Formats: sequence, C-alpha cells, structure tokens
Amino acid sequence: MWFTDKTWLRPALATAIAGTLAGCASGPKVYDRATLAPAETSLVASKPAVLRADFENLFEEGQRNKVLNLMEIGIKAYRAGYRQEAKNTLTQARLEIENVYADSDAARKARSIWYEEAEKDFKGEPYERAMVYLYLGLVYLEEGDYGNARASFLAGLLQDAFAEEEQNSTDFALLLYLAGWSAMQMGSDQLAREHFEELKLYRPDAPIPQADDNALLIVETGTSPRKLGDGVGHYQLVYRRGKNFRDVAAEVRNGEEWSALYPMEDIFFQASTRGGRAIDRIVEGQIQFKENTRAVGSTLSSVSQDSMLAGFSSAAGGAVGAGYAAISLISVAAEGMSASANTRADIRYWAGLPDTIHLLPVTAADGDPVTVRFLDKNGQPVPGLADNTEFKFDGRGAGLAFATSRRPDSGGSQ
Repeated sequence: MWFTDKTWLRPALATAIAGTLAGCASGPKVYDRATLAPAETSLVASKPAVLRADFENLFEEGQRNKVLNLMEIGIKAYRAGYRQEAKNTLTQARLEIENVYADSDAARKARSIWYEEAEKDFKGEPYERAMVYLYLGLVYLEEGDYGNARASFLAGLLQDAFAEEEQNSTDFALLLYLAGWSAMQMGSDQLAREHFEELKLYRPDAPIPQADDNALLIVETGTSPRKLGDGVGHYQLVYRRGKNFRDVAAEVRNGEEWSALYPMEDIFFQASTRGGRAIDRIVEGQIQFKENTRAVGSTLSSVSQDSMLAGFSSAAGGAVGAGYAAISLISVAAEGMSASANTRADIRYWAGLPDTIHLLPVTAADGDPVTVRFLDKNGQPVPGLADNTEFKFDGRGAGLAFATSRRPDSGGSQ
C-alpha cells in the first residue's frame, strides 16, 4: 500500500539532512600513522633526544606532512644549537618546496592555489615557505657563506612575492635587512645600499648597520600565528595571533644597562596580509582585500627602537592588532548541498614559528656573552623568562648571536 499522507517524511528528511550536515561539521579526518621500519627506528634513536619525537612524526606521518615536520625539526634543531641538523632538514624542506613553488614554468604548472586542501601534501603558506629560507640563511651566515646566505634571503622574498593571488608585492622587511647584511659582509656595498634603501620603504626607522658594526643579534618572541577552521563545516579559514605568551619585546644587557631590540618582523602580519594589505578572504583562489587597508609596515615602522611594542599583540591584551585578530581568509563552500562533498579547509600550520623577530647590529668580539630578557605589553620583564647565548664569529670577521624565548630544553616556560 502506498502512503498518501507525506507528513511522516518531514521528520525523517530533517533527520537525514541533519545527519548530513553533522557529517560535514564533524572533526578533522584522522590519518593513519605508519609503523617505523627498523632502519627508521635506528635513525630516530641516533638523533638528539630533543628531536626524536619530531623525527618519529616525520616517518609516521609520511609524505602528506613531510614538509611540515621538516620545518618543525629544523627550527627546533636551530634553537637547540644543532646547526648541521637544522641545515639538513631545512634544506630538505626547501627542495620539497621548490618542486612546486620554484620560479619555473614546470613548477607553475604543478602548483595549486596557495591554501592547499587538507588532503594534499603540505607545502606551507607564503610566509611559512619564506621562513624556511630565513632560518637556512641564518645557518649560512654562521658558516661565513655570505653568498648563499644572501641567495637564501632573496629566495625567501621570492616565496613571499609569488603571484598565485595576483599579487607581486613583497614586504618581508627582515629578509631585506638580512640580504643587506649579507651583502655588507661580502664587501658588496652597492648591493647592501640597494637592499637597505628598499628596507626603508617598510621600516624607515630600522637600525641600519654602521661601519663599525661587525655582529648581529637576532631575538625571537611569542608564538606562531594560528590557522583555524571557521564557519559551518569549517570551510573558512581564519588567522589569529598565537596565544599563551606574554613576551612581546626584548632587551639585551649592555654593561649595567639594558638596550631595546628593534622589532623588525611581525610574523602574524606576514601571515594575514599580502603586500601589506590585509586579507578579508579568498574565494575560488582569488584574494579579496579589506576596503580600509593600512600603509605597508606602518605598525612596526612607527615603533621606535626603544619601544616595548606595547599593545601590539592581541594575545597579550593589546588593541593595535584587534582589527587583525581574526581575519577571514577563505570560503570554499559551494552553494546548496554540494558543499557536503567539499574538502575542509587545510588548517595545518608551522606551530614552531615565533610571533615577532627583533634585531640589533652591534660591535662585539667572538665569545662575548649575551643576556636577553623578555618584556610584557607593559614593558616589564616577564618573570623567569630570559635567554643566554654568545656571539659566534665565522672566521671572516662577522658575528651572529641568536636568542629566543622558546629554547627547546626549557620549553619556553614563563
């Protein structure tokens, strides 16, 4: 017998639709982890203890997360002082990136839109790829290989300038500064002047190295920008500042006094903008920008050398970044029920990155000790949070010291 009263269908249909939508909004897909082969187990055991868990992730998660895990190993190794390990893993990440994001016709044909769906192999967003070249360039600087250091920093600028989003502008001030520093050490004064002149477009008050400055101090503060799924079905991406950190500025001991470091690069700003313009969202691979945009680099450029960067981080309770605390990036949901077939937006990100990188050119000698303390949004030292390092010279006359609030051995406890 056929039912002529179709009212019974309504709750069933509602239940079916609800089930479909619930399926769309369910948690992220869980991927199988491979079992380590004996050779892989042996290799993991041979690594420094602080890196073993990350190497396990590298082998267990496979190709899909290979670049992401190489990034995480590289930055942790660099912070822990394992420079060769950092160089090896960051170089592998660079090679993987360049298979897709090289400046060549073959790579242009191979790469997809920059926000990569969650099932695809991770290659990183423009700012993440640029940071691979930055840390690799720092390793080259420590080795006195100024030519490769400058080339690495310029390659990072290229990653920042790729035009999948119809943007050819790059505003990564830290990479420009380090390219200029590398050119100085090479004795290429003209190249150095060109880099620093371009830098002034973004950081007019940056501390340009003087003739007697033979060393560079670089300091990290804060935690990585976060990429989060948002909206029904998590088809939108939003960027937010890192959380659970208080350190927004840094000072270095100078005799009995403390000298402020210049906040050269805001990594969240790089994540959530293109060419200095704030992203509203990306739809079908096309960036849509906010109508009211700010001048390129205006926030950091307005901060003088002795500023504490107060209020800059929304995670630290500041207001300057409030308008950028949750920037909607993309919406990939199609109209109608076909949205249920779409892949969720990719929310993987390089969690090991800092929030801000500071620097100061100085006159120093090999082995000079460096004590750095970290400051909160009120300019007060964060209790129990400091870092000690020293200047290491490369044998060719230039030195570098690196400090961070996130040393792996201390866990960055505050």
